[in-house]
Amino acid sequence: MTPTRLPSKRPRWFPWAQLVLFTLWIPILFLIPFHGDFEATYLLGIIFGGGAALGWLDRKWRDEEKLQIWAGGFERGFLLLSLWFLAQRLWSDEWEPFPTLLTTLAIAILVRYTTGLVIILSRHRLGLPPVRRDIWQYFTHWSIYITVLLQILEAQPYATIVTGISLILCAVSSLVWFVRHMRDPNARSHITVATQITLSRIVLAPVFIAVFFYDGDSNFGNNHLVFQATALLLALSSAVSDWLDGYLARKWGEVTTLGKYLDPWSDKISTMTTFLCFLGAGWASVSIVALIFYRESAVETLRTLAASEGEVIAARPSGKWKTAIQIGAIIAILTFACFDGILRDLHLTWTMWDIFFGMAPRILMWMVAVVTVASGFDYFYSSRHLLKKHL
Repeated sequence: MTPTRLPSKRPRWFPWAQLVLFTLWIPILFLIPFHGDFEATYLLGIIFGGGAALGWLDRKWRDEEKLQIWAGGFERGFLLLSLWFLAQRLWSDEWEPFPTLLTTLAIAILVRYTTGLVIILSRHRLGLPPVRRDIWQYFTHWSIYITVLLQILEAQPYATIVTGISLILCAVSSLVWFVRHMRDPNARSHITVATQITLSRIVLAPVFIAVFFYDGDSNFGNNHLVFQATALLLALSSAVSDWLDGYLARKWGEVTTLGKYLDPWSDKISTMTTFLCFLGAGWASVSIVALIFYRESAVETLRTLAASEGEVIAARPSGKWKTAIQIGAIIAILTFACFDGILRDLHLTWTMWDIFFGMAPRILMWMVAVVTVASGFDYFYSSRHLLKKHL
């Protein structure tokens, strides 16, 4: 007896069934803010069961076609939106504590899904086989579904426990999946690791703005402590990456022309973005930010002029001191702001601290401006032979 053979391609009804399941997410997203818990749970159960059935039927065709890549991306996007809407629902309830764990999970999943989609599309473009989903991927996916379900039902303490489990599974599965991807030499980017770290500072700059002004108010103190701490962590990661990219480039012998140009540019993008946020928060004046901007623009013009003459202006000690002081001032100011946020949350009043915090950011920013301008004069003085040719 000849065994029944499955079709070589997915049935025509398969994407339509996926589309039907996707449309069910729309009423769920509307029901969550208005506490339509029973209806949302019912629809989520249909999506979860239908998705599991389609996944079981689809096991033969897991070839990561573009259609299925985007289908998986939409499913994960709806999951992320539901988590975000649930967090927003808890934020708006003054009787509920801030959903720190749920917010952390939503941010972790956003990073995981975005990175994963980029890698999947990159592998598809290069003609590489997909990284097969392992048991960690399945556990994480199911755990997130269960987290959404329990958070909708507000089934405490089980919702909090499963949220923590989902966060751990997300971290483990991301690490396992990324390692499996990097084990393929053909999947590695031609851009060096050091340059990729440099590029990360440029990517994180708009993220810093979104976190700094998350509450929609220029007063950074009105942000929740979670977002204040996130802004500080982003500044620390930028400082670490500024040191790490140069260290790895020298250690691995991967100093490239692209890296030489991107490194100072990413530094300026990162620091100027932060200083503009400080300007909005009232921690820096327009004069301070303008002086820093004028200096950075002037030195970059000088570098361009030197490049036209076939010369390279190397980083001077004054420039390194300038960068170190800028980063130190940024971290110090954000640390002060986080400490001030802790005092506010604890409803503690400390007059000496209020006086100090009211003056310290502006004093530090004026120090940054003076050092920045002084280092600019140092660069122009050291390049006076170049300026004599054109003046």
